[in-house]
Amino acid sequence: MKKKKTLLFFTLLLLMNISCSEFDNSQDIGIDAVSVADSISYPDLVSDSIIETTATIEKSDSLSTRKYIYLTIDDAPLNGSMYIDSIISSEKIKTSLFVVGNAIDGSSRFSRYYKMLQQNPNIEIYNHSYSHANNRYVDFYKNPELVLEDFDKNQSDFDITHKITRLPGRNLWQIGERKKNYNQTGATSADLLVKNGYKVFGWDVEWNYDAKDYMPKQTIDELVEEIEASYNSSRTFTANHVVLLMHDQMFAKVGEKNDLRELITKLKDNNYCFEYLSAYPE
Repeated sequence: MKKKKTLLFFTLLLLMNISCSEFDNSQDIGIDAVSVADSISYPDLVSDSIIETTATIEKSDSLSTRKYIYLTIDDAPLNGSMYIDSIISSEKIKTSLFVVGNAIDGSSRFSRYYKMLQQNPNIEIYNHSYSHANNRYVDFYKNPELVLEDFDKNQSDFDITHKITRLPGRNLWQIGERKKNYNQTGATSADLLVKNGYKVFGWDVEWNYDAKDYMPKQTIDELVEEIEASYNSSRTFTANHVVLLMHDQMFAKVGEKNDLRELITKLKDNNYCFEYLSAYPE
C-alpha cells in the first residue's frame, strides 16, 4: 500500500514539473499564459478555438486579395446562345446574361433558346430592355418614363428574378449611391430605373467585335491582357472586380479567335474567381 502511495506521489510531482516547464516555455515564445493553462485542462476546446481563428484569418486574407471576374453577355438570346449554354454547362462557370424581350417574342427558335438558358443552373438572367431601344438610342432616352415601361415589360413578361439592368448602347453605372458615366444621354433614365428598385450595370472591359461579321477584334490573349491591365490599374468601377462585356452574336460562328472555353481557361490561369452580378458588392 505504501509503495502505491509513493508511486502516486512521484507521478503527481512529475506531472507538475511538466506543467510548469510548459508554462515557462510559453513565456519565452510569447504565448498567452492563460491560453496555455487552459490548453492543459481543456485541450480540445482550446485547439478548436485556435483552428477556428486561423481559418478565419486565412479566409479574411483570401477575400481581400481575391480577383473577381463577371462574364456578362448582352443581347441574348441570339444565334450564339446554344454555344454559350454548352460551354457554360461544361465549365460550370457563373455567367450573367442580359436578355432582350422582343427577340424572344419575335422568334420561336429564340424563345426555345431562352427557356434553355433559364434552365442552366450556371446562368443568371438579367434585363437588357424589351426593345433594345429599337437601336435608336438618342430617341429612346428622350423619354425616361417610356424607358422604365420598356424595362418593366421585359421584367414581367419573361419572369426575370433579379432587378439588374444594362442600358442598351450605354456604359452607365448606378449601384446604390455610386454612379459612373453620367455625362451622356440615358443618365436620367438610369436614375429613374434605380428609383424603381433596379441596379444599373455598365462594364469595365469589352470584348469588341466587328459589326460586319460579329467576330472579335481582340484575340483572347489581348483581351486577357486588357483585363489584367484594368484590374492592376484600378480603373474598374469597384477594386478587385472586373466586369467583362461580351455579346451573344459573337458566338454564332466559333473559331480559334472567339473560343469561350479558352478564355475561361486563361482567366482561371490568372487566378480569377467567377461570380454573378447579383453578388457584386455595393
